[in-house]
Amino acid sequence: MMDAKKFTVSVSMLLLLSMSLLAGVQVSEGARESPRIDPRVVEGPDELFVNETETYRIEIDGFFLANGKKVEANEADNWSLTTESNLQTTIEPLEQESTDSNIFNVTVTVHEEGKGHLNFIAYCSKNGQVFYSEREFSIVSEKPESTSVRIKNPTDTHIEEMRVGLYIDGNLKTTQTLSDMGPEEERQITFQWSKRGIEPGEHTIEIWADYSSAENEDFNKQSMIMSRTFQVEEETSNLIYAGIIVAVMGAGSLIFFWYRRRRKKRRRPW
Repeated sequence: MMDAKKFTVSVSMLLLLSMSLLAGVQVSEGARESPRIDPRVVEGPDELFVNETETYRIEIDGFFLANGKKVEANEADNWSLTTESNLQTTIEPLEQESTDSNIFNVTVTVHEEGKGHLNFIAYCSKNGQVFYSEREFSIVSEKPESTSVRIKNPTDTHIEEMRVGLYIDGNLKTTQTLSDMGPEEERQITFQWSKRGIEPGEHTIEIWADYSSAENEDFNKQSMIMSRTFQVEEETSNLIYAGIIVAVMGAGSLIFFWYRRRRKKRRRPW
């Protein structure tokens, strides 16, 4: 038969196990029903050029609990969005509010190079109760490469639209559209592009004109405007430079102390 001591220990263990299971159920239920407001980026780049303005489309998604009932974010009475950044930026508008829509547009211009983030802070309210959440969106800003060319309408007829495309190593990177070009009219356009992600070595940049209808989604290389090569240098890691400097300083210190010890030994009387 089980003695009293063993019986007490067994009962205690069962009680602890039951409490743990009950707590786990409560935590799971709470986690399942906890508010999940999410200001997510529907549209907007994570790589930007310095001083170039980009537009971000933000949707306040998810759900929250109001008066004990689950409410979808798009069913709130009103919404507001605040946008911040740890980089030097111009953000318009910094704060905005709506009683009609949970979707907002924000324009962002970054004025410095570097890695940083945009912080979108969202609020929803329902029946006087306010709920809050935020989302950190990582971005990288860099100074662009710039290529300018003059484009001419080579015909004696009016061209309603002409598309001009910039290619790197045969891959279309960006396009611009010129409208209402008269016979033999010339215009200058400037492309901005990035070397980010391009392997070290020699590469080719080309600019082509497409005179076909803009309704055609595919870009047709009909007339080459410019072709040249450019070089991408291999970047040496700052850590390598730092390691070389430390090694040189360490070697210099060893030589210095070794030299001092030899001098002291020579001065020692015999």
